[in-house]
Amino acid sequence: MKNVTKRFPGTLAVDGVSFAVKPGEVHALVGENGAGKSTLMKVLAGLFNDYTGEILINGKECQLHTPSMAKDHGIGMIYQELSLARCISIYENMLAGRLPKKNALFVDKKEAIEQSKKLLERVGLDYIDPTKEISEISQCEAQLVEIAKVLGTSPHIIVMDEPTSALSSEEVKTLFGIIESLKKQGLAIIYISHHLQEIFEVADNITVMRDGKKVGTYPVEETSTDHLIEMMVGKSVKDFYAKRTATIGEEMMRVENFTRWGFFHHVDFEVHKGEVLAVVGLAGSGRSEIGRALVGVDPVNEGRILLNGKEQKFGSMSDAINAGIGYLTEDRKVAGLALTQSVTDNVLSTIIDKLEKGPFYYPKSHRDIVNQKIKELDIYPPEPDRIVNNLSGGNQQKVLMAKWLATDVSILILDEPTRGVDIGAKQTIHQAVLDYAARGNAVLLLSSDLPEVVGLADRAVILREGHIIGEISKEEITEHSLLIAANGEGKHIS
Repeated sequence: MKNVTKRFPGTLAVDGVSFAVKPGEVHALVGENGAGKSTLMKVLAGLFNDYTGEILINGKECQLHTPSMAKDHGIGMIYQELSLARCISIYENMLAGRLPKKNALFVDKKEAIEQSKKLLERVGLDYIDPTKEISEISQCEAQLVEIAKVLGTSPHIIVMDEPTSALSSEEVKTLFGIIESLKKQGLAIIYISHHLQEIFEVADNITVMRDGKKVGTYPVEETSTDHLIEMMVGKSVKDFYAKRTATIGEEMMRVENFTRWGFFHHVDFEVHKGEVLAVVGLAGSGRSEIGRALVGVDPVNEGRILLNGKEQKFGSMSDAINAGIGYLTEDRKVAGLALTQSVTDNVLSTIIDKLEKGPFYYPKSHRDIVNQKIKELDIYPPEPDRIVNNLSGGNQQKVLMAKWLATDVSILILDEPTRGVDIGAKQTIHQAVLDYAARGNAVLLLSSDLPEVVGLADRAVILREGHIIGEISKEEITEHSLLIAANGEGKHIS
């Protein structure tokens, strides 16, 4: 790619960027949300027909103005936000547009299933039935299905945009094995990730972008985490996950014998004023399911929730909010945000009933709340009327956080609050969490990001296969202790 530029209304997203990748190379592309990484790769994937600059593949200039043109030139794109249709089968998703036919009229379902099984096997999902709907599998499994779908088009260049954002540690190892195999086959791989430790494990070269421009390209052995962060944010970031001193008060919420059969069983814990309590477990351990059940989104079979000593029963999210509990979902696109609505509409969405005057609702009269949250969370661009879908992923996540902070609930359940965001956005969200807890509120942190847990949590309870198996105190929380406990290794914890 030579001097590629892409503009959006009011934004120069990519500014004269040159970028190259070779066969058999993993070339990492890093930068904060909004730096232009994904936009640059979407140009390569044929999503825009109004870019300027040149794109050459095997030395020949190509016009990549549609996704089909990009595919014809051997480019496959694995998007951060999955492009799978949830209501149809896995095999129909994987072979969309190229389903095998018996004749001109009928799909050869048997052949389609066989092809899908072979592709699923390549990503370690040989145990999954291809006739299942996407809605029946986990987010982790859906991410691997997305990867298998792209591999089925036999690309020469693969772009992976945050491919591990929904994967467990074991699935990440599987993905890295796939990448190593693809390298040996001579494929060129462009790898976008905010997890810098992954970059050093998988990449050969690293290109850094900031504010739509290319900062530089570095061989992986000639750079470091500190150097990359400095290039990405324009300043040095020290002690990013620094420990804090918390003032923890009386108990706010107690959960007793909480059970949803098949998901989690006999779960007991309590959380106090000013405390960040982490629930830590491997993918599939039941973290998100507990969070959803606590706010009445999913049903429970047994157990009690006590708030300030009084038992509560929630039939819906509204009941939970009215009782003072909010839930930030791990899936901002599907369940967290109204993407086609403005920042204002999203931030005020959970408090509309509190801001009404009679039968009427005037969102513009509550701009002070919105502007305050935009400032607190450094949402960019700071435009209340900006459509959320036109924001970068990190800024969308900040809007989601702002939405729940605006509710003024006293207990926040945060499910993967910084998944897929850059280091700058992560720092902003973490500070918002700490400030929230410092005001005497309680946080239940459901996270697979171990450095995040180490940096934020005052205590951690360990969840394995739907059961709480023990607790780790603040003094003993380390990435090593969390991994050992979550994997069921080492001595039993108490």
